[in-house]
Amino acid sequence: MKIGLILFDYDENTNFEVYDYLIGVDKGAYNAFKNGIKLDLAIGDFDSITLNQLTELSRSVKIIKLNPVKDLTDTEEALDYAMSLSNDITILGGIEGDRIEHLIANLNLFNKCNHLQIINKYSKIFILDKSYTIKDDEYKFYSFFWYEGSPCISLKGFKYELNNYLLAPHDSLCISNEIIDNGSIDIKNGKILVIQTKNDQN
Repeated sequence: MKIGLILFDYDENTNFEVYDYLIGVDKGAYNAFKNGIKLDLAIGDFDSITLNQLTELSRSVKIIKLNPVKDLTDTEEALDYAMSLSNDITILGGIEGDRIEHLIANLNLFNKCNHLQIINKYSKIFILDKSYTIKDDEYKFYSFFWYEGSPCISLKGFKYELNNYLLAPHDSLCISNEIIDNGSIDIKNGKILVIQTKNDQN
C-alpha cells in the first residue's frame, strides 16, 4: 500500500490518485481538506489551526489528536502510524518553510524508514544503496551525500562522472551535478542521500 503524508507545504499539483491512503499532518490536514483532497486520516496536535477549523475538519475526517506536550514531532507520529500499515511512504512537503529545524527533523526520519521519500514542488529526497538508472527525468540537479557505511559511487551520463569514488561523511564534492544523457548511479558498500531538484531557485 502506497501512503502519502501531507504536510502544510505540499505541492497542490501532486497526483494524489497514486496513493492508496492519505494522512494529513496537523495544518497540512486542514489545508488539504479545504482544497478538496480526500483524506483517510488526520494526525497532529493541531496547535497551528483554530478550534473552529479543527471542528470543521473532524466532521469529515477521522482525527488522531496528539498531546502538544510530546517527544515526537507530528510528522514522526504520522510516520509511525503509516509504518504500521506499509513501508511505502512518501512525505509530501516538509522541505520549505521558515522552521529549518523541521527539515532537519524530517531528514532524520530516514533513520527510521529507509524506504521513505520526501517530495515537494521542486525536490525529491531519498536514500539509495543500489544501482539506479534515470531516463527522461524531470529533475535538473542531483546531489549526493554520505549516509551510511563506506559508499563507493560511480556516475555515468552526468556532467561530472565518477568511478568508484569513496563518498565520505561531510563530503560536498557531489553537490549539484547534472544529467547529460540517461544517467546511471551505482552504489557499493553503503548508502547515500540523494536530493533531486527541478531548477535552481537562486
